Amino acid sequence: MPGIRYEKLQDLDDETEIHQPKETSSVRLSIVAFLLLFGFISATIFLTSVPSNGMSRTVIGSRSLEETSQRPVLKSTSKSKRNITRWVDYYFTQEESEFLNCSALLPANKDSIDQYVTHGRMKLDKERLFELPMDCPSIRQRIHGDMPSFKPLKRPIAILRTVYNIYELQEAFLSISYHPDNTFCFAIDSKSTEKMKTSVRKLDDCFENVIVLEKEYNFDGKGHGQDPAHFDCLQRIMDRKWNHAVLLQVTLSTSFFSSLKLLFQNFDLVIKTPYQLSDLSELLNYTSVMGFDFGFGDRYNQTADWTPAGIKLFKSETGVPDKILHSKLRIRKGLNEVIVSKVFVKSIFEKLNVDRIIKLFNENNYYGVDEMLINTLYENNLGLDGQLEANCSRNHRDVLSRLTHWNYNGPNGFTRTCLSHFKRHGICVLGVEYLKELSESNYVTGLLLETTIYISIFTLS
Repeated sequence: MPGIRYEKLQDLDDETEIHQPKETSSVRLSIVAFLLLFGFISATIFLTSVPSNGMSRTVIGSRSLEETSQRPVLKSTSKSKRNITRWVDYYFTQEESEFLNCSALLPANKDSIDQYVTHGRMKLDKERLFELPMDCPSIRQRIHGDMPSFKPLKRPIAILRTVYNIYELQEAFLSISYHPDNTFCFAIDSKSTEKMKTSVRKLDDCFENVIVLEKEYNFDGKGHGQDPAHFDCLQRIMDRKWNHAVLLQVTLSTSFFSSLKLLFQNFDLVIKTPYQLSDLSELLNYTSVMGFDFGFGDRYNQTADWTPAGIKLFKSETGVPDKILHSKLRIRKGLNEVIVSKVFVKSIFEKLNVDRIIKLFNENNYYGVDEMLINTLYENNLGLDGQLEANCSRNHRDVLSRLTHWNYNGPNGFTRTCLSHFKRHGICVLGVEYLKELSESNYVTGLLLETTIYISIFTLS
């Protein structure tokens, strides 16, 4: 990012190494989209060696992956590919996955896409879900039992996710990004079913690197609860080894059809392998990734005292310049999906009463309340390690965090201007029609609807 400078750091956390970049270098529908994407990513992880100065991609058709035996984690094995077909069979019948032809769908073969869409996009039917064995050996088998051996990561990553329902999808999410060096944290919606809560909490019991927060949150379509959940996760994992954290969320929205109140979900899908994320962390060093623009006046309380002194933002004001204490914070807006460095997060917890500013953004009835906190803390000059200097450009477009196709032509719903012919909240739904773009994208995540995500998971794995 030319022209943008970062503060030099002193006395950094010994656990978080600073590297210089090298100079040369519907329930079933949701899981289907995710699993297609998962197919590509798993193949990329284990069929390619990712150099430290770049992110390579390899397209592999899931039907060509050979069946191999389970192997212990971090032990040598001759297996180099994941059996995506067998993995899909954990969640779908052969009839349901009949047109899951990843080798044709990924390069955007029109006939294959039309055939898949015509016969119905894969989805998890609540009435036909398999009764998955929930003992730890069975769960671990589904998550990573058929993966090749893991190579140590230079820079471990933390992945934080808020969840509402569809446990099978959460397994798929975990599987697509799983590496024993990474850390995972889940925050559960209080409105989730007891079965969902029990199932997700089982992941905490079965994996040392998976944390499920005891506290539950009230997520809604306006973004409430996301910031508290993410920061509780960040606080919980501070003693773990990671260099960057990827913040992901479930977005709930309510629609009304024939007087029926329906709750829909969007999901963030990681479309990079653990090794690619580790390489990205090395390139980022101690910096973070997010976009920012001017905060929308109708999304926060403009009458509040937004000076650090007024909201008692600092734990100790000793040594903080008056200009910082008494200057009004510039409210910045971006996406909730960001990549933050541990250096930056540690400085936030050490220096700020973060609960106070979380409360200011979260405790109101505004829309999009989850899109301002991190961006505001990162852009304003607060003397935090790893934050962007205040003399940066006024606006900055995020070109790494989340792939998004904005579409403001006409109302939400059916539209011919999106490849998938459907949009929500002014965003094109990324279905099978976008698989090629997803696989070639530089972005780390993509936003998908619960009825389209499984095809992406399976194909990109």
